Amino acid sequence: MKVAFVNCWTMPWGVLNVLNDLLIKTLRKHWPEIEIVLFTLISNFEELEVPIPWKDSFYKVKIIQTLPKWINRIFLYCTKRKIKVLSSIFDYRNLMVFYPELMKLLSKKIKKWNPDEIQISSFAIAKNITPIEWVPTYLYLHSPMQYIWSHYEEYNKKLKGWKNKIFNLIVPRLRKWDKKFTTFTSVVCNSEYTKSLAEEIYWIKDATVKYPKIADKYWFSWISHRVMPYFVYVGRLVNFVRETGTIINLFNRLKLPLIVIGSGPDENELKALAWDTVIFTWWNPEWMEEIIRDSSGLINLTKESFWIWTVEALLMWVPVLWFAEWATSELVWEESWMLAKNKNIEYLESIMKEFFEKKWDRKVISETIRGKLEKYR
Repeated sequence: MKVAFVNCWTMPWGVLNVLNDLLIKTLRKHWPEIEIVLFTLISNFEELEVPIPWKDSFYKVKIIQTLPKWINRIFLYCTKRKIKVLSSIFDYRNLMVFYPELMKLLSKKIKKWNPDEIQISSFAIAKNITPIEWVPTYLYLHSPMQYIWSHYEEYNKKLKGWKNKIFNLIVPRLRKWDKKFTTFTSVVCNSEYTKSLAEEIYWIKDATVKYPKIADKYWFSWISHRVMPYFVYVGRLVNFVRETGTIINLFNRLKLPLIVIGSGPDENELKALAWDTVIFTWWNPEWMEEIIRDSSGLINLTKESFWIWTVEALLMWVPVLWFAEWATSELVWEESWMLAKNKNIEYLESIMKEFFEKKWDRKVISETIRGKLEKYR
């Protein structure tokens, strides 16, 4: 049994957790007569080691990328090192202009491998592979391509000069291309909100909803008895749309401690922006659980279709400050959150002061999110 997995780009962040869960389920379903290869635009990894719980070992998943490995290495090197001129050119986000051609190339590699089944985990372009006749193809949709649909206005506002002109030149082409790929054996969405977008944009009306799996350790986490006066941000260090820079500026002005957990292409720029109360640390599941559990709260100002780290925080009895759009209404409620209705820095300051003044019932926070998650497990 040959199963081709398709992922947009494979980096160490939240979507990778979902991909691992899908890989484990597929391994369990077809074990031991199974061979898996992951096809992706660009990857931080040469291969993935997927745990096999029933064997107490790992399955090594080969990764095939669209571009040759040496080109991939240049992109990753320039992203990490921030080399003048070169880093602005070899930024994987610039590949957006070539998405249709790149996905055609990846589709040819998938077809050549001749899979018996295709599993797609898509938050941008993975869904847009050329269908192979008679091969069952299953889609897990994290979100449509955000920058040309839900986040278009934000990108259009922030991009300046020639970048804005190129962006608006290619968006109509990408939207037309994105709408061509809508036929799958079955479609699962990560939230009710994503399901509504799938119907609105792609006319996919028979999708089901299944929330991403949350690790058992968060379900069995205990309440912290030493809540500390710091906040936590977890995620990709990207200043664009994710508003990481806005969050850092907010805590600079408030002179309150913030722990930033993650990495990304704008890491050096964001570190230069931070004052003494902002601490950066690498994403590490071994100790980030304790950091979040002992915090006063988690902050996220991004429009999210689902946010695993927010759910994990709620399960660990931690309140959140979240942006008041997208899947927010599904996951948070009055006793667990404070919603930011806009991203104006003065407004956010006032919200933060309210957050610290409010008396949070951490037991209610954890109990309520469990009920919400059980509905879509």
